[in-house]
Amino acid sequence: MTNGGELRRRSTPEETARRVLEAAAAEFVERGYDGAVISDIARRAGVSSGAIYPRWPHKNDLMLAAIEHLLEQLRPERRIEELGLGDLTLPELFQMWGASLLTSDSVRDVLGQVFGSARSNAAIQQRLQHFLDEQADEFCRLVEQAKDEGSCSPEHETAALALLIHSIGIGTHLLLSGGLSDRYVPSEKGWVALLAHVINGLAPPTDPNH
Repeated sequence: MTNGGELRRRSTPEETARRVLEAAAAEFVERGYDGAVISDIARRAGVSSGAIYPRWPHKNDLMLAAIEHLLEQLRPERRIEELGLGDLTLPELFQMWGASLLTSDSVRDVLGQVFGSARSNAAIQQRLQHFLDEQADEFCRLVEQAKDEGSCSPEHETAALALLIHSIGIGTHLLLSGGLSDRYVPSEKGWVALLAHVINGLAPPTDPNH
């Protein structure tokens, strides 16, 4: 009997799996693939190690599922929604998103660990490639949308602009997660001003006769 005479509600298999994935994801971010230990993950999730193995027989199975769980939260459309940027034009979105890159969050640690682990784990490398391709698809969609809205010149190659956005995002995260000294990190004002200059340069040329 629990307090109040009510029976303690048992976790459903889905709830248990979610707790295990979140615990495994946290261990991966904090310790990396090699440092993560099943017994520590189980303790963190509040389950026994034996409760993990039926669904994930090997550590690699669990860590891949945890990485999938982490990367799903980093999908561009999900990040845009979380940051409340869904109604902005591409120039506005680019500037707001760029400013957020200088703010410390879990994305840096996740990407740093995934990129590091991918060098020695083919399965993680394959999942990372899939994630990067998904990001590129979404960035290409945003660029095409900007062209349709008239904020981006159709003369610019979509893949080139998508790669520029991709490179700024991941490059900034990896540099800052790697410990770039503060003296080399720009102010938010200066960073946003530069991004605004870049994005404004992508607009179609104005007609001097109008």
